Amino acid sequence: MKHFRFVFAFVILGLTAGLSYGQIKLNVDAAVSNLLRYGNGYEYSGTSRYGKEYFENLTDARLNVNGVIFGMRYDISDPREYGRNFVGIDKRYIEYKHDIGISLRAGDFYEIIGRGLSLNTFEDRQLAYDTGIDGARVIYQKTFGKKKSPMKVKAMVLAGDISYVDYLDLDREEKYKVRSAYGEFSPHKSITFGLNYVYSTGDLPEQGDNTVVKTDLPEIGVNFNISDLQIYASYAHKSSRVSPNSVYLTPITSLGDGFYSSVSYSAGDVGITLDYKNYRFDLTLPDNRSNTRPTRALPYQNPPTAQREHTSTLISRYPHVVDFNDEVGGQIDVVFAPTTDMTFTLNGSIASRHYQYQDIDTGNNIAYQRIDRDDSYIPSLDNSYSPFWEFFIEGEYYITPEIYTKLAFDRQSNTLYNQLNPQASEIIMTSTIPVEFKYTFESINTLKLVFENQWVNNSIRIGDKTFNNRLVSLSYSRSPNISATVGVEFTDDEEEPTGKDSWYLAEVAYKINQSNTVNVSYGSERGGLRCTNGICRFVLPFQGFRLGIATQF
Repeated sequence: MKHFRFVFAFVILGLTAGLSYGQIKLNVDAAVSNLLRYGNGYEYSGTSRYGKEYFENLTDARLNVNGVIFGMRYDISDPREYGRNFVGIDKRYIEYKHDIGISLRAGDFYEIIGRGLSLNTFEDRQLAYDTGIDGARVIYQKTFGKKKSPMKVKAMVLAGDISYVDYLDLDREEKYKVRSAYGEFSPHKSITFGLNYVYSTGDLPEQGDNTVVKTDLPEIGVNFNISDLQIYASYAHKSSRVSPNSVYLTPITSLGDGFYSSVSYSAGDVGITLDYKNYRFDLTLPDNRSNTRPTRALPYQNPPTAQREHTSTLISRYPHVVDFNDEVGGQIDVVFAPTTDMTFTLNGSIASRHYQYQDIDTGNNIAYQRIDRDDSYIPSLDNSYSPFWEFFIEGEYYITPEIYTKLAFDRQSNTLYNQLNPQASEIIMTSTIPVEFKYTFESINTLKLVFENQWVNNSIRIGDKTFNNRLVSLSYSRSPNISATVGVEFTDDEEEPTGKDSWYLAEVAYKINQSNTVNVSYGSERGGLRCTNGICRFVLPFQGFRLGIATQF
């Protein structure tokens, strides 16, 4: 913060001095946005009900003075819906871009290299997840040669600190000093090579002591793009060294790696994408896995999930949580548009752990040993590998320009293998049919009806292992000012943690003008797992009132 204040004062002093001598003609542009969120009601933990209130106001301001951009966010989160309470300036930066291809930024920023195997920092307030970097970044990029066969280069260096608050345990904070150097070279418009190196020193709280872990993360990637074919591949190698302390009595060195590739092809009415992932950033024994293990895939690593992200409410209730430390698999996605009014989407995905493990201790203790296999680069559907698979098909059709329909079917299976008692392994199988119907009249009025039906089978249920979920919602919108939605969800799950069998929610959004929008909702929300970029947390059921006001000027 002190360094940032010095830079800020220096820039302001320079502009003021230049202006006093009549050497600078100020060109000023400013923008401000504000988001207010308020909620009051109850959260449910099992059948217990607790009062829940939150108030959040985020003000983002941006000032452009002769190409020098000053930005800040003033945060009033007291209390915050998810995460730590905070009042004050939590984001601030200075940025400058020059025509020669240099970009400079000091302060807070987020960065992604390639597809995120070695570096992908982002913020999601709904998950209380933030891996933003507080430091400095310099980027240089230049294009050489003729337009038909240009040669492009890009170089970036960054350094800064990450204060990562564990979104599952808000009392736990990890601190990282991160350094990264990235180079990108495109000798021809059809091919690009990238090379990145990340080095970090982490300070992690461990059982009353601090654990220091130093990590090296080199990554290499290539992107090939001609006509209708695009191929991308990236490989990252991870080396972590844990210093001894009262928790780890001897030094630990852990090696891991990750590979991701994507092939996309489109021609005429068909588009096909094939993703493959092989993440081995921290292979370890079943009794040694932990979300806080210092040698795990670190918070600033967020590779692609290589699985479909759904808009359906009920399908999203049972997401597959990707294990970046130990997962192999992929997906195929096919889009077919036989006419301009009709589109079909087909998706299939599969994933599993790499290895099985067996207990080789003949006594009362447990000593796991890995069972190696030569084809560990291929996912397995054997339950001992905790497999996941999904099949999804969807059709969209504009019957007329005013009438739109969408019908889908999703079938998935997710297994969480119990190493100590395989018979107690949890296998959740779901079949979901979402239906959507939309009718537009008088060009500005739209009615939308959504109906979703889902059948769930959970192998570890005590009673009836199969139950049914249903969701119905009706929306009306009048462009461009108002929209209203009423939704209800039902279940016949006798083991629903809250003991409820229905949830009702009404929501209204009104756009006062181009700069101001108000959103109000009241009712009950079922809760469950919520995921972004492979990061998932359980959100408790909520009942009550929510208000949101968004302003831009």
